[in-house]
Amino acid sequence: MKFTKMHGAGNDYLYIDARDHDDFSTDWSQLSRSMSDRHFGVGSDGIILIEDSGIADLKMRMFNADGSESEMCGNGIRCFAKYAIDRGLATPGAGGIEVETLAGIRTVVPIYDGDRITGARVAMGEPLLEPGDVPVILDPASGYPKGPVTGYPLAVDSLELSLSFVSMGNPHAITFIDQPVGEFPLHTIGPMVEHHSIFPNRVNFETVNITGP
Repeated sequence: MKFTKMHGAGNDYLYIDARDHDDFSTDWSQLSRSMSDRHFGVGSDGIILIEDSGIADLKMRMFNADGSESEMCGNGIRCFAKYAIDRGLATPGAGGIEVETLAGIRTVVPIYDGDRITGARVAMGEPLLEPGDVPVILDPASGYPKGPVTGYPLAVDSLELSLSFVSMGNPHAITFIDQPVGEFPLHTIGPMVEHHSIFPNRVNFETVNITGP
């Protein structure tokens, strides 16, 4: 099987042209786990498949390193566009190319340096802030009204986190901290937040330390 490893801002994926592959004979989830292993595989954040689409120029499917299928990735889709255009799989018009994802159709505009694609811009759409759209299941006793949720308290291990929620096609939970992000115990706390029961589709967990105005 041929693949290409690419990264956007350090977010690295293995790209596979799956237009002629039989989905029923390929376990993409298992393949992603095997290939993404950074010790015994190629090493990556997951695999991204290039497939035909009936509603856009192409379809993108992505599988995380743990084998789960995800809706969208901004860095991943930017590399997807370069892969597709460089190989003649899609021809960008003035508005770029359209890519079908589990989060909907996204438009990607390539950035050129001469005749070489050196970057890409993606229209991620408006952020979804309603808890049901993220999705996140709030404790009814918390008293949060409908609308964007910030500062939601969540006890994880020995920490009391204050979370804000947003979806950009896949769910995110953000906590603002006073310490440098490198000092936060992300390797232990991160998986606990990701798999917490309030997130029915799991969640991407980010820590933010504001260092200046």
